[in-house]
Amino acid sequence: METVFQLVEGLGMFLMALYLVYSLCVLTARPRASLPAERPLHFTFLIPALNEAAVIGATVRNLRAVAPDARVVVIDDASEDGTAGEVNLLARQDPAVILLRRRLPHARTGKGEALNWGVAQLLRRQLLPAAPLEEQVLVIFDADGRLDAGLLPEARRAFADPHVMAAQARIRVRQSGVTAPGWRGLLGRLMLLQQDLEFYVVRHIQLLRERVHTVGLGGNGQFMRLSYLAGRLEGGLSPWPPVLLEDFASGLEIRLTNPLYRLVFLESGVSQQGLTDLRRFLRQRARWTQGNLQCTPALRRIWRTPMPLGARLDLTYFLAQPWLSLLTLALLLYYPARAVDHMVSGTVNWPLTLELMVLNLSFPLLWVRLYSRENGLGLRRATFAALGMPIYLLIMTCSVPLAFRNFWRGQHGWAKTARHAEA
Repeated sequence: METVFQLVEGLGMFLMALYLVYSLCVLTARPRASLPAERPLHFTFLIPALNEAAVIGATVRNLRAVAPDARVVVIDDASEDGTAGEVNLLARQDPAVILLRRRLPHARTGKGEALNWGVAQLLRRQLLPAAPLEEQVLVIFDADGRLDAGLLPEARRAFADPHVMAAQARIRVRQSGVTAPGWRGLLGRLMLLQQDLEFYVVRHIQLLRERVHTVGLGGNGQFMRLSYLAGRLEGGLSPWPPVLLEDFASGLEIRLTNPLYRLVFLESGVSQQGLTDLRRFLRQRARWTQGNLQCTPALRRIWRTPMPLGARLDLTYFLAQPWLSLLTLALLLYYPARAVDHMVSGTVNWPLTLELMVLNLSFPLLWVRLYSRENGLGLRRATFAALGMPIYLLIMTCSVPLAFRNFWRGQHGWAKTARHAEA
């Protein structure tokens, strides 16, 4: 039995070492030194919308104000509220706003399916600008998104490289939407702050991944060159694969299609609402993890397609995340029981225990410090972020078994994230 314990603890030490090395690499990643000069591009925003009447109007108006030269296309996915009516009213007043409507039973089959259909409609019905497809970029935008003024100029510089097929903007989470009193309100504020802190860490991960051109695409602020999308559809292939993590999968397909194709990260970003309801948050994260599991078969192609070793290792590490999280959860159950056993027997190695605790706490506290400095957080709010991080990480870990359960049961239904109206 002692041999089994040693193997388990050895696995735990390996995972911790992997985490520490990767965290150190992420912390040392830096933005690109420079970008090429801006290249004239035509942008079209594509917003998949299902029951988004509470937010869609404000989002469209924001895009038209910040990007007046761009077109805004909303795909209404058979909404039951006033989404279509809201967009239709805006479209009557502004020819740059376009409404596309999917109807049951062909609607509500997932975000990726809606995007594939929407792009095909734009191309078939000639609703895009009269410009070469190589000079057009589609921007996937959430119905609650807000655009930074500097994002499109940065995208023009990034897409000046003809090998850049896609880009992902930085994501920020707006600190709004908490209305519940008492402990529910406190938990809601903690969730919003931690989600924004999480995306701050993701920003650094993206900077690291950009070195090997494996930037992960997200569902909001995703830029795609239209010539690539059109070529994909002409070949009978879907730009967004039928998985629950269609955004990452679409970027993975770009990387595997041609070794010269690049994915880049844009420092300017978009902001979006966060989730304050625990049940909805767990459902969202379980969906993301399940989508990751659906992408696992791509590992074979990753190791057969010509690409740098760093890119292969990065993509493999990302796809292994659900399994690493499951192992971490198992170790979280094992170590407390093992610690009690050591304390009862008086065999605790206190110097080693303290060293491991310091190592495990050092990077989270450092992330809080860097995040607080960038966002000007006072001592009270920074302390709130630091104390809330273990709770948030535990909540995220709890979504992992749910994801595996749904995956093994073959439950691949798509449940969209609910929004709330903002002033």
